[in-house]
Amino acid sequence: MAIEITSERRQARRLPRLLTTRRDAAAATPRAEKTRDWPRRLRFVCMAALVVCAAVVASLVYCYRGAAETIDRRLASGYLTSRAGLYAAPRVLRAGQNFSRERLVETLRRAGYVEQTASDVWSGAFRVADGGAVEISPRRTPGAESAKAAEGFTPEVVRVEFDRKGRIGEITGDGVTLDAFALEPEALTNDATMKTGTRATLAYTDIPPVLTNAIRAIEDRRFFEHHGLDVTGISRALLSWTGDGARGASVPEHQGGSTITQQLVKNTYLTPERTLRRKFNEALLAAALERRLSKEDIFALYCNEIYLGQRGAFAVRGVKQAARVYFGKELRDLSLAEAATIAGMIQSPARYAPDRHAAASRARRAAVLAAMLRDNSITTDEARAASAEELSVAPVDPAARATAPYFVDHVNRVVEAQLQRAGSAGADERSLRVYTTIDLDLQQLAEQAVARQLAQLERVYKSGDARPQAALVALDPNTGHVLAMVGGKNYAASQLNRATDARRQPGSVFKPFVYAAALESGISPARLFADAPRAFKFDRYSAAYRPANYGGGYSMRDVTMRDALTKSLNVVTVDLAMQTGLPRVAALAEMFGLPKVADYPSLALGTTETTPLEIASAYTAFANGGTRTRPSSITRAIDGDGVKLLEEFLPQSAQVVQPSTAYMITDMLTNVVAEGTARGARGMLKLSAVAGKTGTSRDGWFVGYTPNLVCVVWVGIDDNRQLGLTGADSALPVWAEFVRGAVELRPELGGAAFLRPAGVMSVEIDPATGQLASPSCLQRERIAVTPTLAPTSECLTHQPLLPLLADNDLLPADNYAQQPILQSTRIAADHPAHSVASSRAHVSHDSDAPVVLPEPSIQTTRIEQSRSGRARLINDPQVAFPRAAQH
Repeated sequence: MAIEITSERRQARRLPRLLTTRRDAAAATPRAEKTRDWPRRLRFVCMAALVVCAAVVASLVYCYRGAAETIDRRLASGYLTSRAGLYAAPRVLRAGQNFSRERLVETLRRAGYVEQTASDVWSGAFRVADGGAVEISPRRTPGAESAKAAEGFTPEVVRVEFDRKGRIGEITGDGVTLDAFALEPEALTNDATMKTGTRATLAYTDIPPVLTNAIRAIEDRRFFEHHGLDVTGISRALLSWTGDGARGASVPEHQGGSTITQQLVKNTYLTPERTLRRKFNEALLAAALERRLSKEDIFALYCNEIYLGQRGAFAVRGVKQAARVYFGKELRDLSLAEAATIAGMIQSPARYAPDRHAAASRARRAAVLAAMLRDNSITTDEARAASAEELSVAPVDPAARATAPYFVDHVNRVVEAQLQRAGSAGADERSLRVYTTIDLDLQQLAEQAVARQLAQLERVYKSGDARPQAALVALDPNTGHVLAMVGGKNYAASQLNRATDARRQPGSVFKPFVYAAALESGISPARLFADAPRAFKFDRYSAAYRPANYGGGYSMRDVTMRDALTKSLNVVTVDLAMQTGLPRVAALAEMFGLPKVADYPSLALGTTETTPLEIASAYTAFANGGTRTRPSSITRAIDGDGVKLLEEFLPQSAQVVQPSTAYMITDMLTNVVAEGTARGARGMLKLSAVAGKTGTSRDGWFVGYTPNLVCVVWVGIDDNRQLGLTGADSALPVWAEFVRGAVELRPELGGAAFLRPAGVMSVEIDPATGQLASPSCLQRERIAVTPTLAPTSECLTHQPLLPLLADNDLLPADNYAQQPILQSTRIAADHPAHSVASSRAHVSHDSDAPVVLPEPSIQTTRIEQSRSGRARLINDPQVAFPRAAQH
């Protein structure tokens, strides 16, 4: 029995084992299959990883190439002249300019040239050679749009030599004499929203070691070791951002991992937004820049470009300007404490400004000194002494004001209006590069002239509360380019641009437009008008208008139209406007670009308000052959990629009067300077042909021009009170100082004479009668006139007394019978040597062909018997023959 029982138990156990084995086998089959598939899956994962890595590497390579191309484009176009911001017109060097060696060196530094071997990052290099000549090496990048000589090539070396008087004597390029050479444009601002002061480019060797060590210690201690990205710095920055609990109480804020190279590309290539995309682009650009520039060039660029706060009316850019603005020192004279203060401001200029936040600045200075001590660049004693040094900030230097701030504001408004008109209002102005027309040398002259005159006027008005202001605008009449603009005495105190926005009555500077309308209407400049008190009735509903001359004086005699403008006679001007037609005068003034005026008699005296810029634009027509040129302050505007956001700014002009009319007005205004109300500017006639007009309303005005320069000066009081000075006393001194300096600096802005158009001749008249002068006339005046407006008869008023004596039997009549009396007319040409002394040849030279006038008739004196039987001498009436046709 037992055996059977045991046997039954074994059978019972085998059955479950068999079932379990079968189940395990079934389960083991897919496991084995999975084991066999694992290598295949591993290979798939590896291939996928390789593909992803290849894609990432390809993307990085692609992005890096794009960054490298961006860097290359910037370097090719000039790193320092392709940044965002506003740029002045290029400085053009010409032989004969009153431009000293020291001034040229200063200009080169401001324009981005360095005094060492140049690389593509700088505008070029220069050195003062033996003998005092300055040798300039332009940027070496082929095909760059840098300074080009008049011959159309960029020399390797340009040599500028100076004469004994300190003027530019000769300019040669690679041994070839050059007529002109243009430097790279100078930056006005690095941001269209900020003003900057005068700056100069620093090379690495110009930066003192104490400042170099301070900046490296606090900003990028491994700058000379990494290749644009600092892995250690990035790791430290990530740890500082892991949470507040991970940072000790001594760590006041999150730390950044950007290197100096990254900060440089962020400031010059990118926007300040905080995004991962911007950081990624920043890293790529930094790596590309490190492969193309030396460490020294990168560090020098950083020290030139870094923003270091704002003081007064302008932003502080670069360590050199910071040293001058905050401490009143040159860079090489900075102490350890001052260098540490400047280095500490880099992280946050507003927070650590020593003039506004002294305590925070001292704390930051201590952090910089501790970092320098850590790097063993200073000793413990030096750190302790610098920490204890009193933080002393220099007072604001009035001379260190912003560069052309009123002009910068004007350009910003023009650009904004143009962008909106062009449909580009959403464009990023931070990447916009705007090239302007301003000449910084002329701008400096203008600011100095205005400041000097206002300082003198301050002494005149020191007893009262009136404070005079002034404005100046200088234009190129051929292009309309604004060469200089001063909008007031102090931009920090008042941002009102009186050159463009302050509308005031122009007074007598409006009169030339009245006289232009009269000439266009056929009134001769030799026509006589009564200089006497007079009432003008405009219509039956208005009271009579009784103008008075300035000062209330009258000559009580007839004067020519030309003399009336020379002496600025009000009554004659109103009479002339009435005879010309007030609507015609108003319409012509509007064609000159002036505001629309009401056709009342008072319009002739400049009662309609206007701005100095509008007056300057209107006077370009007189200097430019009757063609008025609209003012332009911009030549081109492009974005960061070189794409033009706006259309090319070309000169816009319109013919408003005939060339002959413009020349006759210029001839009259030249007489204003020579003999009239602007005699204070007669000294300018030795340098250039000059024409101008004074104006006195509540303010003082003077508008004058040479063949290539128009300048307007206004002096007045902002609240429209009476200035109490004439334009000759208030505005003319500013104009004379500025224009004299401008012509000496740039002789091409002057000219020996104004271009006389065809059909205009010069004749001599007797100003007392307005007729052609005879040999017996005591006074003679040479005027420019067209044949149709020229006098047609000779003056008979001043005949010799001999016939009169004979008529009274005081001399024997037979001695004078049949004596021909020759009436001669002197027709003057361009030069006094060409004046004709004989009446047999009356030729007036113009720009094309001579205008031949007929020979005047020869009077015959004959004897006639009177009714009483008494003999007397009789002269035939003098009448000129019709003029011969032009040949």
